[in-house]
Amino acid sequence: MARFVFWTGAYNAGLALVLAFPSLYRALGLNIPSPLWGWLVGGFLAYTSAALILSSRDLPRRASFVYFEALLRYAAALLLVPAGLFGDLGLIAVPLGLGDLAIGLVYMFGLPGALGTTHRALFLDRQA
Repeated sequence: MARFVFWTGAYNAGLALVLAFPSLYRALGLNIPSPLWGWLVGGFLAYTSAALILSSRDLPRRASFVYFEALLRYAAALLLVPAGLFGDLGLIAVPLGLGDLAIGLVYMFGLPGALGTTHRALFLDRQA
C-alpha cells in the first residue's frame, strides 16, 4: 500500500507540473478558462503530492492524511466527470475524474486492510 501511495503522490506531482503550463494542458484537451485556475489547482496538487509521498514513508503513522485524500479524490471525481461530459472542461476530464474515484476507493478501502485498523480510527487519526 505504501508504494501505491507513493506513486499516486508522484502522479499528483506530474499533474501539478502539467497545470503549470497552459499550452501543455490545452494540447491534451483540457480547457481551463484562465491560467490562474490551473496554477491554483496545480498548487493544491503539489501540496497533496508532498503529503502523499511523505505519508508513504511512514504509512502506519500518517495514514489519516491518505484517508482524507480519498475524500478529496471523490470531490475531484464529482466535479471532473460532469464537467468533462456536460461542460466545456474537455473530455479528458472524464478519465481523470474516474481515475481519482478509483484511487480514492483504493485509499479508503485498502488502508484499513493493509494496516489492520478501522475506518473510524483512520478518520479520527487514532491508529497505532
